[in-house]
Amino acid sequence: MKIVSLFNNKGGVGKSTLGFHLGCALGELGKKTLLIDLDPQCNMTISGMFEDGLHQIWQEEDEFIDDFEAAVEQYGLEKIISNPRSIHFLLKPTEDGLNELTEYPPVIKLYDNVDLIPGRLSLHKYENKLAERWSGLYQSDNLSIRTVTNIRRILMDMTMS
Repeated sequence: MKIVSLFNNKGGVGKSTLGFHLGCALGELGKKTLLIDLDPQCNMTISGMFEDGLHQIWQEEDEFIDDFEAAVEQYGLEKIISNPRSIHFLLKPTEDGLNELTEYPPVIKLYDNVDLIPGRLSLHKYENKLAERWSGLYQSDNLSIRTVTNIRRILMDMTMS
């Protein structure tokens, strides 16, 4: 497995567009490709799916994003992970200091060999936790380490299954 990350603090430079088209090109070359939209603006996600489908995903996970633990107690996880979820949903347990998910929802199939984990406007909350917990890395704080490494762990778990 190869991981390609596109990063630039400057907005409007084409990261999402480049990532989307690069992923589609790799898919056409026969490479199994998983796109993960980690930008709260969700431009890559909107390029790949209709807004009403995305709205439905977000609406179904709203209570989990507000308070993951309370939503799990009230609704459980089985039904909510039977359909595709946003990357923020997958990261939310760590954001809240809870145990990570052990089972994952399906991804969205865009094209042959190209799948997507959609973004979510609320992802800025996870970004804030990353910034808050960053200094904890130097003290080997477990939650800080989990927060920083969780995106890669999810990617590894989902591509190995």
